[in-house]
Amino acid sequence: MMKPLFAGCFILLLLLDVTHHVESRNHDDRRRGRDDDESVYKLFVFGDAAADNGNYPNPGLNQGSRAWYYPYGMSDVDNDNLPSGRFSNNMVQPDFLGMVLGYDESPPPYADYKPGRRSNRIDPSGMNFANASACAWYGEPKIREQVDQFRSLITDGAITKRDLKDSVALIAFNGLDYGLITDAATDFDIRSFASIVTDEMVRIVAQLQDLGVSKVLVNTVPPLGCTPWTTSRFTDYHHCDQRANSYSDAHNRYLADKLGNKDDVMLLDVNRIMNNLLQSSKFQELKSKPCCEAKDLNGYCGQYTADHQQFTVCPDPDQYLYWDFIHPTHAGWKAIMQKLQSPIEDFLGI
Repeated sequence: MMKPLFAGCFILLLLLDVTHHVESRNHDDRRRGRDDDESVYKLFVFGDAAADNGNYPNPGLNQGSRAWYYPYGMSDVDNDNLPSGRFSNNMVQPDFLGMVLGYDESPPPYADYKPGRRSNRIDPSGMNFANASACAWYGEPKIREQVDQFRSLITDGAITKRDLKDSVALIAFNGLDYGLITDAATDFDIRSFASIVTDEMVRIVAQLQDLGVSKVLVNTVPPLGCTPWTTSRFTDYHHCDQRANSYSDAHNRYLADKLGNKDDVMLLDVNRIMNNLLQSSKFQELKSKPCCEAKDLNGYCGQYTADHQQFTVCPDPDQYLYWDFIHPTHAGWKAIMQKLQSPIEDFLGI
């Protein structure tokens, strides 16, 4: 069986005794204020590590919780260069989408929500439900559970009809489920698998719309065969693995067929943009080489063994598209969202 591409749904490493953890950032001090009467989209975020800003629990350092530890967040000067649960050296995709909507970052994570005695209302900017370990269909937890959390807040009155009237949801999915595909899988198997996974994505979109979300943005799956995890094992970062890319291609074809003409739904072609960036001169020569690289092929960024650092970090993350073996840097996400900003603004009418 092909080793899983990601932590979370499929693997958890042993807990290690290290002390680099800090609590999540104070979101209120990075958000632009807006008058109550000013029309602005509230943002609700669903998905996996592409969008998680602090929902993944921290039981101690392991491959899944590494975003709570150094060197994650090392470029986040507004948070004293400390980790915040984001799988990046600083910001992730919904932070940049939040800026498109007029905020300073992503809405706060669901994990930070604490209903008050006087009011149980959510943050004025919305809420981020994404969990780094989430799968679409296979494994636990599932993205649909985030929708259940969202539904519960509507039922409880924390999210109101007014909130939903001008709301946009982002569904950011890196393709965790495709880590289950084995080397023995045929092209038919891959297509069948992708059809099942994208059926679930369609159901999630329909559920959000039924609950009253105005607009829905859905990422395409990035080129899985071009991640550092894949390219380091086969070509020392020089060439993408086309078989792994076929997983992404199958997923994205089905996704476009099933959602491409759906009202108030926009596909964000993260896959195409990342492929273009990999072929451009924007980032360093070995485009798939990560800034934070494990010393061992089976290790991970942020890993310590007996208090010894088992990873290296590049001097300038802005020169790298990838931060670790699967996730983009702050600069990578910024470059992706710069390409998407104008189409998103046109779609939302802002």
